[in-house]
Amino acid sequence: MRRKHRWLSGLGLLFALAIALTGHGFIAGNAPEFSAIAQTPEPTPPPLTSPDPTPPANPDQPLPQVPVAPSAIPAPPAPPASTAPPLPVGSNYQDPAGRFKVGVLAGYRVTPLAGAVIIEAPDGRLAYSVIAKAQPLGNPIGLITGYDNSESLAKVAIAEFQRGEGFQPGPPRLESEGGAVLDWKGSLTIGNQAQPVSGTILVRPNPQTVLLLMVAATEAGQQQLPNALSALAASLEPL
Repeated sequence: MRRKHRWLSGLGLLFALAIALTGHGFIAGNAPEFSAIAQTPEPTPPPLTSPDPTPPANPDQPLPQVPVAPSAIPAPPAPPASTAPPLPVGSNYQDPAGRFKVGVLAGYRVTPLAGAVIIEAPDGRLAYSVIAKAQPLGNPIGLITGYDNSESLAKVAIAEFQRGEGFQPGPPRLESEGGAVLDWKGSLTIGNQAQPVSGTILVRPNPQTVLLLMVAATEAGQQQLPNALSALAASLEPL
């Protein structure tokens, strides 16, 4: 029982540390202001000359390839955050500030925090937290429908959790609800002994907030990670 309690407290401290180190939302950059548009005189037309005859186009010749910027290429349909069978959900937690709701996995303990919540398994093998960050006014992040927003959303998640002990994020991937998913690894030191932890972060944008769902598990809880993510991704909603 002592070992389980220490893991439970340790995972809670992992989230508490990440939350304590967060900023106060995003700051939108100021757009430059232009007082006037310079007027230039129209160029003098050149003297008329007889143009050289243009040879007819070859209909069998293919059109040249026109380069397209990666940001302008629509992203293919994205898969769900997880396709594993979901763990059972016992109830729902609703943010007191009215920003989001998320499922509480059956038997898990809820600990509200300032601006977030920690929800933990009774055996301490798995825990998750939801944080809501305010969108910048006039320039919301990750809301370009049909395009790959995973990189910009991943930057939000990394900025939020990068000071966690040994935090190492993996590459982001799109998910079917318009968000991004990235796996991560880290460590948790208890009694001068580092223990490996890992998990997944789900980032979901909406016009008012960016919701960050962070799931963490010990080695003993790794097998339940995909099932927990499947249930939580389906239950996470902005309010």
